[in-house]
Amino acid sequence: MSCCSSKDFSFLRLKLGKYFDHEWVDSPLYKRDGTFSKEHFKYLGDATIKNYEEAGRPLSKEKERQSRKTLMFLYNTMTLNGIMGKNRERFINHFIRIKGLPGMKTVFRFVLKRWFKAIDVDGDGVISWQEWYLMVLKPQGIEDENEAKACFDIVDADKNGTLSIDEVANATLEYFTETEVTKCAYL
Repeated sequence: MSCCSSKDFSFLRLKLGKYFDHEWVDSPLYKRDGTFSKEHFKYLGDATIKNYEEAGRPLSKEKERQSRKTLMFLYNTMTLNGIMGKNRERFINHFIRIKGLPGMKTVFRFVLKRWFKAIDVDGDGVISWQEWYLMVLKPQGIEDENEAKACFDIVDADKNGTLSIDEVANATLEYFTETEVTKCAYL
């Protein structure tokens, strides 16, 4: 069962799609060829930590280490098949192709749990609006709070104001495996 409509995911892809094309990066590492690199993931970790510091909620050294370790784990996991060197469209097609392989759901849940734990700064088992905004949306270039809130609301399927691991897992799977992708999603 779908937690969100195709229209919702088209909007989410439009807003978060810049992440996959590196247009969100204000960095000398910026490339317009749509490729990923370890330096981009390190930059994302640094940007996330800086966002928390600017918001007056600096991460503990352990959380900083965990965030960096999780990003590198994601990078290393995704580079096993070379998918990090592809553009967003090829990444989605690859994700659609491998999602049905035996054991992929278990691997996906393991990776997602590590990522979720890194974002859940206060350790309460859910992601709050502030955690989501500072750790996920702001580093990806979404500065408009209304747009960021709209993205959060799309993922918040039960509309309780927090994101559970299941909501994030369902939204992530749907985001990457939705076959109906609008052209505007690649802008």
